[in-house]
Amino acid sequence: MSSPPATLGQYQIIREIARSNDIVYEAYDPLMNRRVAVKELAIPAGMTDQQRIDRVARFKREAQAAGTLNHPNIMTVYSFAEDGERTFMALEFLDGGTLRSEVDNAGPLSKERAAEIAMAVLEGLSHAHAKGVIHRDIKPDNVQILSNGSIKITDFGIARLTFQPNLTMDGQVFGTPSYMSPEQIVGKEIDARSDLFSVGVMLYEMIAGVKPFTGDSVVSISYSIMNKAATQPPQADYAIWRVLERAMEKSPSARYNNAAEMIEALHQAIAPPLAPAAYDPFANNAIPSMQAPAPSTQIPSPTGIYANPYMPMQPGVAYTQPYDPYAQQQYQGQSPPVMNQQQQYFQQPYQPQPPTSMFPPSSLPQYYPPPPRQPLLKPEHISFLRQLGLWIVIIGTLLALVIVVVQSLGRLMERYSATQQDKQIAPIQVPDTRIPVQERIQTLEKYRSQLRSPERLAEAKRVLGALYGELGHDQLDAKQLAQAEVSYKKAIDLDPNNPAGLSNLADVYGRLAQFEPDVGQRAQLWRQSGVYWEKAAKEEPSGAKSDAYREQASAMFYQFAYEANAMNDLSLRPDVRDALYDAQRLAPPGSQLEARVREMLKTLQ
Repeated sequence: MSSPPATLGQYQIIREIARSNDIVYEAYDPLMNRRVAVKELAIPAGMTDQQRIDRVARFKREAQAAGTLNHPNIMTVYSFAEDGERTFMALEFLDGGTLRSEVDNAGPLSKERAAEIAMAVLEGLSHAHAKGVIHRDIKPDNVQILSNGSIKITDFGIARLTFQPNLTMDGQVFGTPSYMSPEQIVGKEIDARSDLFSVGVMLYEMIAGVKPFTGDSVVSISYSIMNKAATQPPQADYAIWRVLERAMEKSPSARYNNAAEMIEALHQAIAPPLAPAAYDPFANNAIPSMQAPAPSTQIPSPTGIYANPYMPMQPGVAYTQPYDPYAQQQYQGQSPPVMNQQQQYFQQPYQPQPPTSMFPPSSLPQYYPPPPRQPLLKPEHISFLRQLGLWIVIIGTLLALVIVVVQSLGRLMERYSATQQDKQIAPIQVPDTRIPVQERIQTLEKYRSQLRSPERLAEAKRVLGALYGELGHDQLDAKQLAQAEVSYKKAIDLDPNNPAGLSNLADVYGRLAQFEPDVGQRAQLWRQSGVYWEKAAKEEPSGAKSDAYREQASAMFYQFAYEANAMNDLSLRPDVRDALYDAQRLAPPGSQLEARVREMLKTLQ
């Protein structure tokens, strides 16, 4: 590593802080008398002129993206300049650590703490989106938690400026796979709702301690994001899960429209429940000093007496015809009496009346309910429909039972027929070992094609898998690694739970990695070897062999992490960290391998 320069422009370099795609220094600004961070563009050797121009243009766009923003939750950019062939920008110096460090060290956060961090990030994004800036790489590594508790969004290196032409061609993909939205993965046009998806993934990881969409490669992670739904973690209650579920919707139109909506939803999700209002038994009571309204004049009945159909007849009063409340009233040439207007309140003290069984004649006009409606169905019809429904349920159940019995009998007859047919074929014999393996495999494949019963087929597949394993050994001895890989894969397809076949395929991948010149392909071969070593350890019944397979798997995962980390590709950093966690889990406790894995994990934090 080259020593840092003494100065860059007006800034005095103190020390190098980090190095990935770019180099970050701690520096001092003598003009403003403040400590700053200086980020220098790193130009790898061997770049063409056009590639260099593109790198400088993206670096300048990052400075413009963050430089147009002024918000407490966004890292401030002070200046952008060039010093000879060096291109750099001066940034606000941030102490503390990243959110990634806090999640890795402290484990899952409480829902209140996680929501607090997410809302601070959303506040910054709301400001950025209003200014036409889409971050496109929201993740725990790009969220800084300062020593005073403030939250800052960093690294606008791949931000999209909606007010400038797009430097990304259609179909190009930028971002970290585990936190990318579905539309970002397929290279479609994105808007602010893509950042909200990333915040939802980050909030899920803060609460659950794991990512919602996982896989052993970029392809499998992308498939999960595009096609699978996240599961509710036990740490998330219903209110928080509603927020997570909507933020991580596959379609942008189903997510929150903007950051402010998601902030409001998080506020409601973590708000304590409202206490019920105290009951006041006197809240709706009448004021004792209020006076009753004056009585109104009762409309007389045709007979001149009070005709209330609900009051019994008074003794000694003739009653020749029942009163019909729905008949038209006759007033014998006189106009119907007019109701007096109610007298004003508070003209006389209120006099309570003794309770009576019925209203007195001086009360308000009586309400006579309409005649009851006829029922839609008669009782005999309802009884018939109930019996009909019961018979339908019984007949349907019997038909379902008949179908199940017929299908079961059909399967038994088919199996019996297959067994009888297989009896006419000679029992399986292990071919003569003096015959070449290829001829033995051809003979057994022809024999297997004639079998139908599951038992005989399983026996033939087991023997055939062993023969393919023997063929793979011969090809491995002849250093025909590609042919050995094909043979071992066929052996595993025939006998998936055979630990010998799994360990043989793992060994082939390890050997292929040793001769692979391409760094990326070599790293993936190390990982594939580790995956099959771990599968072999799970299937191996012997404890000693299982431990040896686990140690081999740990070494392969560590080798993958070492190779991938050396590539200095930030998009591979999550895969490197996951591989190291697997290596740490599988390594023998207290071994040198475990110590090397722990040391490498510390360098990544």
